[in-house]
Amino acid sequence: MNNQATKTNNDPRNIEAKILLRLNLLPNKNEIKVLDAFSGEGILWNEVKKRTSQKISILSIDKNDYKKVNLKGDNLKFLKGLNLSKYDIIDLDSWGSPSSQLQILANKNYKGVVHCTFIQTMQGRISNNILETYGYNKNMIKKCPTLFCKNALLKIMYFIYVKFGVTKIFLYQCNMKNYFSFQID
Repeated sequence: MNNQATKTNNDPRNIEAKILLRLNLLPNKNEIKVLDAFSGEGILWNEVKKRTSQKISILSIDKNDYKKVNLKGDNLKFLKGLNLSKYDIIDLDSWGSPSSQLQILANKNYKGVVHCTFIQTMQGRISNNILETYGYNKNMIKKCPTLFCKNALLKIMYFIYVKFGVTKIFLYQCNMKNYFSFQID
């Protein structure tokens, strides 16, 4: 599920909720560093910057060529190579599942705020790393991958709990789209 597209024509009904999720978990600091792994045109963080007096600097990554993108390319490669401890917030507003990106954050013991979008795509298929965390093995998944598609949101929440120990997640749902934020201590 690494070939996720960056969606720039966000549903206007969801933009405000996504902005509020970000504002809700701004660290109590004067200067905040954000790594936006699916930045697109930067709509969300530009609006967050307008609504707070805190100074927010953003390193934007996108595989598409937008004017304000700092790093053009595969965010998985950048996430593996960057020192993530420099960032107070990592934004994984993907069009699909951010489980591969979350796995990198777990492997690097990232501490800070994470914002995610999780949309069940491809006939409801759930990423293998989520299913493996839930106890399914590769052979089981390979035989019937769609058998395990039920309760996808519950499964990614469990994945986050296992990987990060997070027990409090702020969630907004709309039309099979799940927007959530959490703090990793």
